[in-house]
Amino acid sequence: MASKPRQADDSAPASLAASLAYTFKLFATDHRVLAQNGDGKLIDIGAIEHREKKGFVVSLDVDELESEPEASEKKALQNIASQITFDYLDGLFTSEDVTEFHGKLADLPHFELTLDETLPRSLTDRTPPHLF
Repeated sequence: MASKPRQADDSAPASLAASLAYTFKLFATDHRVLAQNGDGKLIDIGAIEHREKKGFVVSLDVDELESEPEASEKKALQNIASQITFDYLDGLFTSEDVTEFHGKLADLPHFELTLDETLPRSLTDRTPPHLF
């Protein structure tokens, strides 16, 4: 399940307020799904296909994640985004940037998502962990 962006709230506990939000974009092009991070790095992360009488389905190359069939490519990207966590997607960007795309990314069906990277407990909560 993807983490959802949180608004800063003075009444929220430190563990909820201490997080970093990162924006990613998913694009559908030529039967492939591309992801772009905030630094502009573009990588190929999976396939998108139109299944007869069902709709568009996104299948990611790592961990066999798959979207539900949707009426449009953008909705299929949105569906798969709901299954992606920050750690999963950010980890894919450790691969070499070998994706080539010629054209305007903004012209492609796309979906923008913001995922939270929660800071380690040691940075947010000064109480010692419970010892058994």
